Amino acid sequence: MSSAGRAPGHGGLTGSRIRVLAGDTLIIDGVDCTVPAGSLTALIGPNGAGKSTLLRALAAVTRPAAGSVVFDDVDLLAAPRRQRARLAAFVEQDASADTAMTVASVVGLGRLPHQDLWRDETPESRRIVAEALATVGMTDFASREFASLSGGERQRVMLARALAQEPRLLLLDEPTNHLDIRAQLSALLLLRELAAGGATVLAALHDLGLAATYADHVIVLREGKVAAAGPTASTLTPSLIRDIYGVHATVLENPVTRRPVIALSPLE
Repeated sequence: MSSAGRAPGHGGLTGSRIRVLAGDTLIIDGVDCTVPAGSLTALIGPNGAGKSTLLRALAAVTRPAAGSVVFDDVDLLAAPRRQRARLAAFVEQDASADTAMTVASVVGLGRLPHQDLWRDETPESRRIVAEALATVGMTDFASREFASLSGGERQRVMLARALAQEPRLLLLDEPTNHLDIRAQLSALLLLRELAAGGATVLAALHDLGLAATYADHVIVLREGKVAAAGPTASTLTPSLIRDIYGVHATVLENPVTRRPVIALSPLE
């Protein structure tokens, strides 16, 4: 299919001095972060660190109280919605199931930024929707009602919708949520393939093992601030994991993939 990486950007994603408030409570406190172009970057940190909030701000879904978000030299906070939707797609952690739309129709919503609102769906759009469904293994569910799906199936449909959008920037909040182990690995392999094809991918992950295995870079949040960031292997050190998560970590090397493997145990 025409993948998210078909038109690679050059500047990556940069968030500068981002502040997000919930009422009078400061959730994200002056964050600076960078997602290199063509990378799969994991956004990690303990529960309550602000991962989902920061991700929504970077996706311009939530307007930060201060700061800027730039992707490939485009100011995402100032860009018109249609332009932003052609550049970036955001996949929520939990997809609503209260719609009577079919799976194919939900995925077809990803084509809206590329279509004339007064024209019927084009053959090209139907092809892209079909390919997106095939990519996530949901072709046989195309005529099913979205509301009838399990949580994991809905997650895969929403990823297909994002792929149908043909974004150059893909932001995902816990994309492995509700998925079984095989589907988790398939989803992360797909994200790596998209990044290898030129897309810039940022995914919030709670599983350190998956982040270590699949991410090129990591951004580590703690209490609304960036505690560390950089290449995965050099950033996810035992001392950092102990400091951030309060657990003992042994970092090994997978003899097959040469990627980090993290073994965790409670502090004595």
